Amino acid sequence: MIVLKDLSLHLLDLAQNSLRAGATLIGFFLDERIEENLLVVEIKDNGRGMTPEEVAQVMDPFFTTRTTRRVGLGVPLFAAAAQRCGGELTIRSTLNQGTHLTARFLLNHWDKPPLGDMAGTLITLIAGHPGTDFVYQHRRGKVRYYFDTRKIKEQLKDVPICNPTILTYLEEEIRTGLAQIENL
Repeated sequence: MIVLKDLSLHLLDLAQNSLRAGATLIGFFLDERIEENLLVVEIKDNGRGMTPEEVAQVMDPFFTTRTTRRVGLGVPLFAAAAQRCGGELTIRSTLNQGTHLTARFLLNHWDKPPLGDMAGTLITLIAGHPGTDFVYQHRRGKVRYYFDTRKIKEQLKDVPICNPTILTYLEEEIRTGLAQIENL
């Protein structure tokens, strides 16, 4: 059985679906609701979306809209990870408007995947897809870290966001922001 070891790898894999769907904006929203013992992970994009028939089939690992291979494991693996942790995955999608996945995990479940290298995942996505905007928000209780490439691009003006110096700076910024949440 294939298992992605951490949430950052799941998000990287699911972002590839959004990119293939033509998304120009992809948002990742993690909310650790300590009092409810719940981790809610949302992925939203503005890609081409899916028909109701495609949404109904997306949990089937042998369904994919790709032509390069005949299986699509990203969504089923993410759903299985949530289910292993006493949670669930829901999908809403509107054709020509985008897709919204929501996964719920019990925070204290021993099978809940760790966050992983979220900074590395975001930098990989930014470097490989500088024309796409990425939003990342992570809440733990009342503390929030927020990252948005649209705001960064406004400040950069003529310097591409995929410039190695900029990417190094952004990675350090993300790691610092996430460390503040982890150290609570």
